[in-house]
Amino acid sequence: MFRKHFLPLAFSCLSLAATATPPASLNGWDLVFDDEFDGSSLDKSKWNPTYNWGHTHNHRAYCVEENVSVSNGLLRIKGEARRHPEAPATCKNGSDVYSLDYTSGAIDTRGKFEVKGGYIEGRFKMPPHSGTWPAFWTLQDGWPPEIDIFEVPHARTDHHYYLHYTKTDWYASHGSAWDHEASFGGVHKGPDKSADFHTYGLEWNDNYLKFYFDDQLVASYNRPSEISQLKGNYIIINLAIGGWAESGGRSIDVTTSNPAYLECDWVRVWKKNETPLITSPTVRFYSIDTKQCLQADGHSIRLGDCSDPSAVASVVDLGGSCRINFGDQVFEIPNESTAAGDPVGLWGWNGKAHQQLNLSRQKDFSSLVVTMQFAHSGHYVQTRDGAVIQDRFPASGDSPYWMILQGDEMPTGLDDQHAMGYRSVSYSDGALSLLYPNNQPNKEVCIYNASGHLLYHFSLLSSEAVVPIHLSQGVYMVNVLGEGGFSEKIVVK
Repeated sequence: MFRKHFLPLAFSCLSLAATATPPASLNGWDLVFDDEFDGSSLDKSKWNPTYNWGHTHNHRAYCVEENVSVSNGLLRIKGEARRHPEAPATCKNGSDVYSLDYTSGAIDTRGKFEVKGGYIEGRFKMPPHSGTWPAFWTLQDGWPPEIDIFEVPHARTDHHYYLHYTKTDWYASHGSAWDHEASFGGVHKGPDKSADFHTYGLEWNDNYLKFYFDDQLVASYNRPSEISQLKGNYIIINLAIGGWAESGGRSIDVTTSNPAYLECDWVRVWKKNETPLITSPTVRFYSIDTKQCLQADGHSIRLGDCSDPSAVASVVDLGGSCRINFGDQVFEIPNESTAAGDPVGLWGWNGKAHQQLNLSRQKDFSSLVVTMQFAHSGHYVQTRDGAVIQDRFPASGDSPYWMILQGDEMPTGLDDQHAMGYRSVSYSDGALSLLYPNNQPNKEVCIYNASGHLLYHFSLLSSEAVVPIHLSQGVYMVNVLGEGGFSEKIVVK
């Protein structure tokens, strides 16, 4: 049962508006830098008010502090069709010469904050103007390398993401060199990124770079030799005009009466917690639902007695995702299948994403209880009719919760653990299903889209409910308010 409220009551949800979180990590993350832009001016303890190297770069705008403003919870960088009185006639970048007919802005954290590895994310709205080139990127002293979390030089539906580096054969003998630069990356095609705010993220460790859009993985690159060139990087946000944005004969739509604005809601940086939760070389995975452990059976996985030697496994941290070994075989989905309901199996390690899992700790349990999510498919390891499969969660209705037993540890007190229950939110066929623990009724529920806009607000009158709601494809945050409340992200595909 539920009771629907209308907009006058929606303010009660605003304090829990949708917030982004880093990707799943067994050990968790620590927030090491953030700017919510809640003040009335740029925080200069965190940011330099223009490029740290000066006012110009590889485009036609002279960047100055007065074109950077903070108000109403937003950073705004203004690009305008005005030659700044202090701007020289031209600037040079490499062999290119640019006339400085425009004024814009840039900020960076050099000398104030640098990061090596972690998760960097920001929430931005692009200007709609052709000829503008907003960017969110990182640098270190010397070039390359450079990480572009986003660049939007052309269509507002497309953002580019790259790592620029020195070709590895040259770098091994000489170090960084701009004239031996190479790159990898791609282009994300999606919604009009000037129509609303979206989140753009980068997960970075010694083994890979992963790029995210609205909390969904866009691309992953396992390139440790190139990534090793990255040291401590500082963050840059800028609004370029011209340059790459003029390629292909594109016009610049910025005029005296129609300036462009790049808007940023927040920037946050997390570092992975280095204290390991798994300290034993051997573990067992115990199903909360079936009260059995995963066991190796040739190239197959079954459920059985935890004391059986075939249940002994080990976990290898890959710097974000994990690999699970049963002897000399690796937990995987055969044939790299992404189909829901397919059985898991065991095979030799090949390093691909169908053999990598994101282990995410579930804090509602006193023991170490996790979900296991395949990196390639996004499906969870679950049980059904005595079998071990990959499937969506929680739309399938099967629990994906696994207790990790370390060393000789055996399950104890599971009745109490299980009685704590678990929060569950799923969406299927026009209905949102909610289940929360301890029979706590009368909960306020708020549903936000990926841009943080409140879509629905209603009250639950029981601890379990099915609510008719229409959600289109995308990412949503479900906030349940009050004592025992929680926030849970769902993805509608």
